Amino acid sequence: MSEHNLHPSVQKFKAFVNRHPSLKDQVRKDHTRIQHYYEKWMILGEDDPYWDQVAGDEQKERLTKKEWMRQFGDLLQEIDWEDVSKHIDDLNGAIGQIQQLISNVQQDKQETERRPPIQFPYY
Repeated sequence: MSEHNLHPSVQKFKAFVNRHPSLKDQVRKDHTRIQHYYEKWMILGEDDPYWDQVAGDEQKERLTKKEWMRQFGDLLQEIDWEDVSKHIDDLNGAIGQIQQLISNVQQDKQETERRPPIQFPYY
């Protein structure tokens, strides 16, 4: 159905949604909510404080993400990178020892397979 065939109230609601990015995002995430918002818009109108709350929820989410990033940045600054490097070196050494052990076991197995079977004398 083309834009021109939409009911005028639906066209106005569509324009309203396009002016409110948080509302637009919510409708895109969950298409079933469009009827809910349309009914609210029809009953409350465009200027109702309800729409500020919907936009406010998006702002709170953005602040929460910013706060998380700030805390993550603070955590990164507190890390002793020399200590991390030492632990990585220790881990690399342990991995090297395990690889050497595996190699030795494989060599022993190959040598055992190459030996002729033990022959017992018949009595």
